[in-house]
Amino acid sequence: MKEEIKLINGSELQRQLEPLYELKSDIVNLKTEISKKTSAKFYTIPQVCEILHVSRSTVYRMIRNGNLKAHKAYRRVLVSEVSINNALIPINSGR
Repeated sequence: MKEEIKLINGSELQRQLEPLYELKSDIVNLKTEISKKTSAKFYTIPQVCEILHVSRSTVYRMIRNGNLKAHKAYRRVLVSEVSINNALIPINSGR
């Protein structure tokens, strides 16, 4: 079992490594793109009441009617920021 060792010069090595450099730059670009995306924010019922300027019972009614989408996290009820914005769109466009 005899293996040949081939010596290559710097420019040949750089040419062979070029696809790896391109891959590295693609990975860096993906990382920055992912970090730019904001994570979903969730609010508690009292926070939603404050944001929408409505009572607790109104927020629960909005959840029951499907105007707000709520998520249960242990004993807490959380409402996403996206859901709050979606609930505001019909109100704002009706004027």
